[in-house]
Amino acid sequence: MLMSTYTDKYGPDGVVLIAFLAGVMITILALLQLAPLVEFISYPVTTGFMSAGVITIVLGQLVAMVGIKGSTVNAIKAIETFIIGINQFNTWDLVMGLVCVVILLGIWHLGEITEKAINRTKEPTGWQLFLRYFSMARNAIVLIASIVFVVIMITTTGQSPVGTPEQIEEGFPPIRPPTFQLQIGDETLSFAQTLSELSAPLFVVPLILLLEFVSVAKSFAGGKTIDTTQELLALGLTNILGSFVQSIPVSASFVRSAVNVASGVKTPISNLYTGGIMLAVLGVLAQYLSYIPTSTLAAVIITSLLPLFKIPQVTMACFRSSKRDLIPMYATFFVGLFVNLTFAILFGVLVDLVFILYPTARPKLIIKSCKFPDIGEALLVVPDKNLSYSNIEFMKQRIIKSAGLTKLDVIVVDGSFVHVLDTTSIKVRLIFASAVSHKSICKPHLI
Repeated sequence: MLMSTYTDKYGPDGVVLIAFLAGVMITILALLQLAPLVEFISYPVTTGFMSAGVITIVLGQLVAMVGIKGSTVNAIKAIETFIIGINQFNTWDLVMGLVCVVILLGIWHLGEITEKAINRTKEPTGWQLFLRYFSMARNAIVLIASIVFVVIMITTTGQSPVGTPEQIEEGFPPIRPPTFQLQIGDETLSFAQTLSELSAPLFVVPLILLLEFVSVAKSFAGGKTIDTTQELLALGLTNILGSFVQSIPVSASFVRSAVNVASGVKTPISNLYTGGIMLAVLGVLAQYLSYIPTSTLAAVIITSLLPLFKIPQVTMACFRSSKRDLIPMYATFFVGLFVNLTFAILFGVLVDLVFILYPTARPKLIIKSCKFPDIGEALLVVPDKNLSYSNIEFMKQRIIKSAGLTKLDVIVVDGSFVHVLDTTSIKVRLIFASAVSHKSICKPHLI
């Protein structure tokens, strides 16, 4: 969805070049050990992002399930596509999709019951093991059964009653470096001009890839520790190498990750298996993909994604712990749902940062009058944060306002909690002393 805009503007060569340059930037971040920068993604933001992604993808798949084709980049666009394309409605697609959903949910529920039974016994029976693996293979079983149905219908009636994907060309793409000089219209840009032209996507794309990658990893980590540097290095190298076979920028996939989890995948070795299957499909089996019903694919995706919608559970948890976390979570959720999923997590992180930075800009101040034997009447000020450019002006105004209420001899600033002073705060302290002296509040002594 993110790359559709850039594809229209720069064409396939531009998108491949973006993949290469984004991969280089992400790899540099990993090598410089800057991966912790992406750890500012909180769990509520991740939940909002994932839940918005679930609804957006499910709505898009529901549109596909009834045989309607069109853009479904967000919830509004999906509903609009459904209304505009209502004349494409195919009852066979809907029936096929609903039957597959019921079968998939039924087998999944059977697998859950089997797992509980196995956990209660020390030694699983052969029948229980069969049901366990039958449940894990439910997606493949439904896909194969659907292909058989389509082949039978084509053989007997000459056509398929359900929608199927377009024919995919067999063979592997040539291995070659990306094009470093874009052609826009009739003008061929130099590499420097190309970098200038791609400045916006080269800022947005790596950031979105990073945030999306880490968000999906955290969502499926199950509380385990993630080596962010390792993940970013893998992501960067994947995009660099992928650009040599004309790949678009890639990141973690909601759908594939959800299908993996739903299928019982436990280790990264599954990627070798998946990659081998994809190479085989591209090489010799691409023509058979056109027999997979679109509605069946939609059913597999929908049933795999539904467990990832966790807004209700996290909302209840936030009510019990920190209601503040509801704001970035729902901000991310609604931006992803109604605007654009790819920018939702960026927006959520920015909202979260506001809550992190606000206490720094508006620290708590304890201000009280005291009397010291040696120096007389004093105003004691105790800040709970370091003095920095973001809060020193606020503190100055508060102190001057409080100091003007009574006759003072000196202002005492207790720096017990102040560990760092930046240049701006030191400069403002001098201005503050001058202002206090000018207003004749007290002698300009700051301790």
